Amino acid sequence: MPRTPSATAPAAPKKKTVKKAMSPRTAQLIAVGVVVAFLAAIVAILISTLGTPAADDALPEPNPSAAAEVVRADSHALTSPADPEVTVVEFLDFQCPACAVAAGAIAELKAEYGDRVAIVVRNFPLTSIHPHAVDAALAFEAAAAQGATVEMYEALFSTQQQWSPASGSQAATFRQLADDLGLDLAEYDRVVADPATLERIARDRDDAVGLGLQGTPSFFVDGEPAAIASFDELRALVEAKLDQ
Repeated sequence: MPRTPSATAPAAPKKKTVKKAMSPRTAQLIAVGVVVAFLAAIVAILISTLGTPAADDALPEPNPSAAAEVVRADSHALTSPADPEVTVVEFLDFQCPACAVAAGAIAELKAEYGDRVAIVVRNFPLTSIHPHAVDAALAFEAAAAQGATVEMYEALFSTQQQWSPASGSQAATFRQLADDLGLDLAEYDRVVADPATLERIARDRDDAVGLGLQGTPSFFVDGEPAAIASFDELRALVEAKLDQ
């Protein structure tokens, strides 16, 4: 006898999941948490952007004098010939891109003319457009105090593209350069923090302003302003002086 298929029991209906509505108190706490996190993120960004207050803020306003000098007895030199035939003085800003290019031209002058040409560099930080210029000048001064004038000059310009666009203080970057050069960091820190170092930078800047300079790099050859449009013209001017 054929078996009659047994009837299949109907499937039980699925229970609908009912989401519990969020209480107003919970929603308020979440909203507050989001706002706090957002504000914390903004503060973190501001801190990373502003960093340590720049030394530029401590540089006094220009105080040019009619007695402004192109070169002073204690100005820093990249060459030290006993009896130079020509003296080239450059007022520079270590964050200035054109000054970094000029460093290449200065290196060529040094290599080509050796002890025939004295090359002197002085600080003219353009703080309105270069926020790291004073900190870089402080690093230069601190290195020069340890006899590393040329080394720090070259290090600052060779790394300029790395630190120049960075936000916040670059004082730690410059200190690392000093460490890389093998300088005494305790002495380096002392000179950087010494108010007399900032005064020296301000004096260089005041001489630049007193001499009527408005930008960097600005050159003087044997005490006279070099009206040049290119570094080739600077070389030609030096050659002409040497031929006299």
